[in-house]
Amino acid sequence: MTQSQQIRDIGGHKELFIDEAPIASMKNVQLTMNAPYQDHEPVFLPEAPWEYRIHPYATVMREGDTFRLWYLAYEWDPPRGVELPVAGTAEDARRFWAHTRGRLCYAESTDGVHWERPNLGLVEYRGSGDNNILGPAVHDPVQQAGWNGGTVFKDPAAPPERRYKLWSQIVVAEEGRSGLTGFCSPDGLRWTACGNNPIPGHCDCLNVVFWDERFRQYVGYSRLWTADRHGDRYRAVRRLVSPDFERWEDLGQVMGADEVDLTLPVKRERESRQIMDFHGNCVFKYPGTADAYLALPEVWWHWSTNPFPDAGRDQEKMGGFPDTVDVQLATSRDGIRWQRAGGRNPFLRLGPPDAGDSKMIYAFTQPVQAGDELWIYYGGFRYGISEGVALKRGAYFRARLRLDGFVSVDAPYEGGELLTVPLRFRGERLALNADTSAGGAIRVQIEDEGGTPVEGYSMGEADEVNGNSVRHVATWGGRAHVGELAGRVVRLRFQMNGCKLYSLQFVDNG
Repeated sequence: MTQSQQIRDIGGHKELFIDEAPIASMKNVQLTMNAPYQDHEPVFLPEAPWEYRIHPYATVMREGDTFRLWYLAYEWDPPRGVELPVAGTAEDARRFWAHTRGRLCYAESTDGVHWERPNLGLVEYRGSGDNNILGPAVHDPVQQAGWNGGTVFKDPAAPPERRYKLWSQIVVAEEGRSGLTGFCSPDGLRWTACGNNPIPGHCDCLNVVFWDERFRQYVGYSRLWTADRHGDRYRAVRRLVSPDFERWEDLGQVMGADEVDLTLPVKRERESRQIMDFHGNCVFKYPGTADAYLALPEVWWHWSTNPFPDAGRDQEKMGGFPDTVDVQLATSRDGIRWQRAGGRNPFLRLGPPDAGDSKMIYAFTQPVQAGDELWIYYGGFRYGISEGVALKRGAYFRARLRLDGFVSVDAPYEGGELLTVPLRFRGERLALNADTSAGGAIRVQIEDEGGTPVEGYSMGEADEVNGNSVRHVATWGGRAHVGELAGRVVRLRFQMNGCKLYSLQFVDNG
């Protein structure tokens, strides 16, 4: 059975046009990636004494009217006489990290822009509990060497005392082990280690984990080092699964550089073919959908010789020009097989020269819905990866995207047509997220499985949808009710001109 013949049982779920999965045919329309708006003004900067550097591995979650931020802060705390190493050599990097400590910290906001650091009294810092530090606690041997690359999520499948979950790289100082460690919390503030820890493998990145209701299991994404037939090594993305957040199975690579990436027509001055790496993944399942998985992978570009050859860096190991990181968009229908959208062009772009996000940007975990927008938080640096690690203090930024707005079906001025695959739905009305502006329009015809227009829902009876709304309602002769067709196999045929169609959903009345 071909894709155009397979029935998609969407029920009352939202259907995003992130790829061609719901599409049987397109005529004079195309899928278009839509980059969010970035103003490149930071919304969060390092301020506290334990925040010499704020790392771009963070989570923002909205609960009620409160935005909650979990972030990784590094304190520079050297012995007397040790100066801050800013030259950027490999030895400088080792010296810097030898005298820093990573801590998970917490902040809150009522508007998602202006943040407060509450005094939590959970961890003592220099004799006082007046701080926003969540861990590690000095007395805890499991956590004492610091946390790195953590992500927080709220687990709907867990009992209240384990409702919040955290995945982080932990180095146990006494034993020298390093790996992913799971933590649980009743409130997102008080954390205890849980699970079979540590999970082996490279994990010095933003390690993403969530409960996938579709597969009834926890799904995680972390770093993987791999090599090709030429012996060149690359950072890629691996996928792990668990039935209980304790026993994990590593399923191997799901995302990485391919021949299209490695044969880009750029001026190469390196022996290695490794001109780009997936530095992170930022995978999430889009809320309200049955099978829409999205990723905002961070890509490190380094195709030429090292830009700082006089600073003692290793040409092959410490990166090369342009030594920058931006963010692409990838889509999937199962979280395993991925395709990159927008012709692999950046989804989040670097800021202008000297801006806090001008050289490196890293997306946080799942975007936050704020009204009819999605807010995508990200961390940025004004220095490249190979530049002095001690120079990178860090800043957090916010990008804004239309709800469901990652990819749209775009019709030109002269018009075009889209036909869906056979669908089975539940609901009373057809809602469309679309922007026709002033001169565009959309009409939709409902057909039976064989392609015959259903009486009362033909193109001639369809009213034009016009305007810009995330919740248009399709009508036929002024009538919106489609409940009589619920449970039947139907197709939707869209005639469109001068517009963008982002998603559809069959919804109940009210």
